[in-house]
Amino acid sequence: MKAKITIIFLLSLLPLLSSAYEKRLADYPIPRNIKGCIKLLDKTMSADEKELIRTLPEDSICKHEKFRNKDADFYETWLMTDSTSPLEKYFVKKEIYKYYQMYETILVSYHRYLNHQKINLKEQKEKYAERREAATQQQNDIFAKYNKKEVYKSDTIDCVYIPMDLDDCCVQLDQLLSEEDKEFIKNLPDKKETIKLHMSLGMWIRNNWGLWGGSRLQKYLFDISDHPDGMSSIILEHYYDWLNKK
Repeated sequence: MKAKITIIFLLSLLPLLSSAYEKRLADYPIPRNIKGCIKLLDKTMSADEKELIRTLPEDSICKHEKFRNKDADFYETWLMTDSTSPLEKYFVKKEIYKYYQMYETILVSYHRYLNHQKINLKEQKEKYAERREAATQQQNDIFAKYNKKEVYKSDTIDCVYIPMDLDDCCVQLDQLLSEEDKEFIKNLPDKKETIKLHMSLGMWIRNNWGLWGGSRLQKYLFDISDHPDGMSSIILEHYYDWLNKK
C-alpha cells in the first residue's frame, strides 16, 4: 500500500517536472526566423519578463539593466553558438549583420508582438543604417580633430604603445598577459566566448589603445567596426584564433 501511494505521488509530479523542463530555452531548436523567436519567447519567458518588455519604450529595452548586458538567455543560445546558426543566416539575409542588432531586433519585435503592433524588420534595418551613418560622421569628426594632433600617426599615447593592426595587437597582448590569462583565453570553447572579457580585458583595450579618443589602431579598425565595443571584440576574437593557431 505504501509503495502504491509513493508511485501515485511520483506520477502526479511528472506533469510538473515536464512543464518545468519544457521551459528551458536551450531544449528547443534554434528558431529560423523572427516568428519562431516570438513563439519560443512566448513559451519560455516569465510573466514578469513579458510585462517588462511590453511596457518599456522599444528604444530603451536594450538600455534596461535586465537586457543591456545581453543577459537574456536567447542571446547565447541562439546567436553565440559554435557555428553560424540558422537564425543568424536569416538576419544576414535581412541585411542585419551585427549580433547586437539581431539581439535588439528580437527584443523590439517581441515588444511589438506583445503590444499587438506590426513587426517591421525593414524599419529596424533602416534604423541601424541611420545609426551607422551618425557614428561614421562622429568618427570622421574625431579623425579631423585628432589628425591635427597627429595622434593617428603616433605609435604611443600617454606612454602606452598603440598596435598598428590585429597581428600587432596579438603580439602586444601576448607580452602583457600572464600565462594563466593566456591559457584561459586559449581554452575557451569558441572565440565568441571572449565576450566574457568585454568588461575586463576588453575595457582595458578600449581605454588604453585609443579606441574611444582616437589612435592609429582605431583608424585601422574603423573599416571593420564603427564602435569601440565592436573593435575590442574583434581584437579579442582575433587573439583567440592567434593563440589557437587558426
